[in-house]
Amino acid sequence: MISIFTSFGTLKVNNDLSLFINNKKLTPQFRTLNDIFPVLYTTEDIEISKDTPLYAMYRGVYNEKDERIFLQRKIRFDITIMSNITIGREWNKTLGHYHPIAENNLSYPELYQVLYGKATFLLQKKVNDEIIDFVIAEVKEGEAFLIPPNYGHVTINSGNKILVMANLVSSNFQSLYEEYIRHKGAAYYLLVDGSLIPNPNYKKIVRPRFSNKRFPISKDIYSDFLSCPSCFNFLNKPSLISDFSL
Repeated sequence: MISIFTSFGTLKVNNDLSLFINNKKLTPQFRTLNDIFPVLYTTEDIEISKDTPLYAMYRGVYNEKDERIFLQRKIRFDITIMSNITIGREWNKTLGHYHPIAENNLSYPELYQVLYGKATFLLQKKVNDEIIDFVIAEVKEGEAFLIPPNYGHVTINSGNKILVMANLVSSNFQSLYEEYIRHKGAAYYLLVDGSLIPNPNYKKIVRPRFSNKRFPISKDIYSDFLSCPSCFNFLNKPSLISDFSL
């Protein structure tokens, strides 16, 4: 069992992806290998069964005393736990999704923080079927990373242990997975050996680039939000960060 000490409580994480906060067990939504089968680089050399849970999503996680401010601001705080297994030649990864438009042709952004482990984010910006920007960001434990408006993203557990992430996001929408499923994944596949393989299901893609830009935080994104809820208005009004670049 892993123990993680945060401003919103003590997290205890088991290898089966179960989560306890202050000794209270939470109920997740699981993604299994079968769920992400459509976006894999290859289905060969996979040694786990299709019903194997790859990651667990815990939605709307906050202390009861803080619930009102989250609901008033229409902000959701989530925890995601990813197993440290490999899927054939790939690291464990999420299905990938975009966010719908919030205002002024800008989609909802999302803020992540790595609480334990290491994450690699694959971000892509598209015009029709053309990928005009592809960004790779390796985010370490304790760091926060912003998914800007109009970027789809995949999260990869690129470390050798369980990955635990927190995120703040608007509660006004549901994620859009169809584009990633239709294209059989992101514009590039990241393999365990470090290779980046272009996905031939896209009409045109650009060369990938790396980003070291991180979102500034004091302790963690939960306490930062409670200290200044208005500072996170951009999660529902992306025009407030329309000039943000990775």
